[in-house]
Amino acid sequence: MTGTTPRILVVGYNAFDVTVPVNGSAIPDTKNEVPEILIGGGGPGATAAVALARLGALVRLVTPLSDDLPGRLQEEELRNAGVDLDSCPRLAGHQTAKAVILVDPAREHRTIYWSRGNLPLMAPDDVDPALLEQTDLFYIDGHEHPAALKLAPLARERGIPVVMDAGSVRDGSRELTSLCTDVISSEVFAPQLAGTDDPVKALRFLASLGPERVAMTFGGGGMLALVGGEPQAVPAYDLPVVDTTGAGDVFHGAFVYGLGRGWTPSQLITFSSAVAALKCQALGGRTGIPTLAAVRKFLTEQLPDSNLN
Repeated sequence: MTGTTPRILVVGYNAFDVTVPVNGSAIPDTKNEVPEILIGGGGPGATAAVALARLGALVRLVTPLSDDLPGRLQEEELRNAGVDLDSCPRLAGHQTAKAVILVDPAREHRTIYWSRGNLPLMAPDDVDPALLEQTDLFYIDGHEHPAALKLAPLARERGIPVVMDAGSVRDGSRELTSLCTDVISSEVFAPQLAGTDDPVKALRFLASLGPERVAMTFGGGGMLALVGGEPQAVPAYDLPVVDTTGAGDVFHGAFVYGLGRGWTPSQLITFSSAVAALKCQALGGRTGIPTLAAVRKFLTEQLPDSNLN
């Protein structure tokens, strides 16, 4: 797992995004010109897969794909990014999940309108355990829990780390948490699952379920991790923000990449925070994802002793 090219299996959610930059609230019944309208991919698992590929990992994504126009555009974008889709089930005649994202760069916030579409969750039989034979790390986003619950225990039996992007509490969340080596929570997941508003207590509850490493992200507020059982707060990098869409997904992808390279917890946090911050300098969830060379250059300038080999 400590080689230079980690092999990552991702099971998760894929969506089609339309991103529109806005300046404040629109006046009803008016036409408003904007500098651009960006179409592109979204979804936690799929965006993390793109980030992993851009950083240099070998990535296989398993997610249901449809033959509608958004689905076809998504498949093309993911393949062009270097993501292997050969194991994805194809479900003709279904509607791909979609989102319209209104981004206000001046106020550094966004508003999302989304539709789940009607692609069903993958069944356990839709994923082949043989996928784990050439996998160094298994990454899930909690959306495709029937498939994840089949593969996660098999991955652990093989000594393969299992990492979860824990965005929202869903069916199977507690069981999946117990099967993970690493859980990165949003600011709502751990408190909701633990039944406490105290983030440190919430993280300790997650750790009590079994994961070796747990953390919670707070967007521009940075992150909180348990390191050696003790809370460690890490501020976000203070860089210009254009669009925060996908920042968490990219953070998770970067974390998985670093874990696959065998980096220390401190290195993982430093690297992941940098990748997410650099991503936020461009419009869209995936447009600004940096390459490994760009991240190393940034960290060399910011933290000369970062030493990410």
